[in-house]
Amino acid sequence: MTATPRRAAISGPEWWSTVADASWSHFDRWFAIVGVVDFEGDLDELEADLVGHLRSSLHSRGDMEAKLSHLADLRRCHAGPQIDAFALLAADEPDKATVAKAHRKVLDQGLEDRAMTPAMRDTPHARLNRRALYGHWDRFPVNPDRWYEKLAGRRPAAYTSKGRTFALTRQLGERLDRLDGPRRAEADRLALYRAFHTVGVELAVRGDDSYGNIGDLRVDTFGTYLGIDWETSGMAPEHWWQDLCELLVSEVYALTYRRETLAFRQVSPEQADLVERILLGLADEWRAAYQDYQADQALELVAWLHIGAHRYSRYTSAARRIGSDQWRPVVALAESAVEEGHTELAVEVFRAADRPGMHRDHLGNRCVKLTGVRLGETPSGLRVVK
Repeated sequence: MTATPRRAAISGPEWWSTVADASWSHFDRWFAIVGVVDFEGDLDELEADLVGHLRSSLHSRGDMEAKLSHLADLRRCHAGPQIDAFALLAADEPDKATVAKAHRKVLDQGLEDRAMTPAMRDTPHARLNRRALYGHWDRFPVNPDRWYEKLAGRRPAAYTSKGRTFALTRQLGERLDRLDGPRRAEADRLALYRAFHTVGVELAVRGDDSYGNIGDLRVDTFGTYLGIDWETSGMAPEHWWQDLCELLVSEVYALTYRRETLAFRQVSPEQADLVERILLGLADEWRAAYQDYQADQALELVAWLHIGAHRYSRYTSAARRIGSDQWRPVVALAESAVEEGHTELAVEVFRAADRPGMHRDHLGNRCVKLTGVRLGETPSGLRVVK
């Protein structure tokens, strides 16, 4: 991406007409001023500074995501020749008070809701979540939106109290039971249960997922959803797996905790390759949106996919992508290998994940306990099974 030219290189009255024709918000100007004054026109450096704030403070995470989204939108709108006009606007020698205000607004202060720009409200994170919840419904044999309206009921308040969560969970479960039935076609049931999972996520977001048993209800119905014959219903594999993987990657309420392979136990070898490509693509998308948790979730799901489908030849590559920041999927890969008599493969799994990270020592200890091999040693007579 082209960075803004250095301030010293900005000159020439020929740019004024371009600037005059542009429509600039207050935040456009503040970002331009900070980009030039604080970072010498290098917008990559400004972005890196905002990312540093994003990853160092949980309290300002939402604000920093919004500011990064505005910066990305600004760069898209003024890419190419107009990027010079953007730099010139910032370089129009603002007074000290304006520079100080721009610095506070962009780098220091939190955002006021009424002052947020459209790009700040519709962040990449928000778009990915929205796509995960509803974005692939038009690919279903029956669109889930009809069932969504019946399950969600009247539009609820933005926040649900703990006591109210119990009542809403009970009502949601009763609605689902009434709408399901033995005469319901498979395509209708697929749409019904898919709509339920979006409604359930929204209820968990509005309230407190530790209250009201919404988590228990979602876990119970997830198995039912996976048990519906989606292929017979007329849904294409690429659409089924894209929608399901997006739902699982965006999930932050432990829907599959201790049942991580459940979604992948019936996957065919041909579809397993498709699912892996989808998950790796999602990892890249979420990482690009600075959502490391969901990106890591996608890489962990690749490991659970390989375990569920017994794809032993992919174990080490999955462990290598995860590293030592997450220990559960790495240990699960190794344990799966040992259970099938492939101790040498388990050692390779631990070695693949052996790099600096939060759980590196723990994984080293688990390797010794599980295989008898200490990482760094060269085991004799061990051969990786492909």
